[in-house]
Amino acid sequence: MDGRAFLHSSRILLNSPSEENRRSAVGRAYYALLHEGRVKLDLWGFPLPPRENIHTFVRLRFTFPTHPDLKWVGDALEELGLLRNQTDYRLSTPGRFASDRDALWAVQLSQDAIDILDTIDADAARRTAAVAAIRAAWP
Repeated sequence: MDGRAFLHSSRILLNSPSEENRRSAVGRAYYALLHEGRVKLDLWGFPLPPRENIHTFVRLRFTFPTHPDLKWVGDALEELGLLRNQTDYRLSTPGRFASDRDALWAVQLSQDAIDILDTIDADAARRTAAVAAIRAAWP
């Protein structure tokens, strides 16, 4: 299974609107991008080291480089991570999950970031620049 399959789960959940499904859809959207990012990093020569936290490893490899596409993906991971924390740990009130708006936004953000990863990977020059930027940030 690939990470993007979680987006399919998100969309299925959103077809049955409820607070719990919205919250779950956000979590799946975050994990879709996280796992797709990890796979791309691995393909580009940055495997997840043993005993390394996947969340930190992936997020920082996309957040710290100065490459604009990587930065965009890193920002998306940050935003989705913050929203996922709200879905999982702030249960006392529906808040942002009383409507579909934020869950739909999360799914779209994840899809857009995965599309950027695919675009980088499909273009040799863009991929080379991205890999160089990661190496510069993580010598």
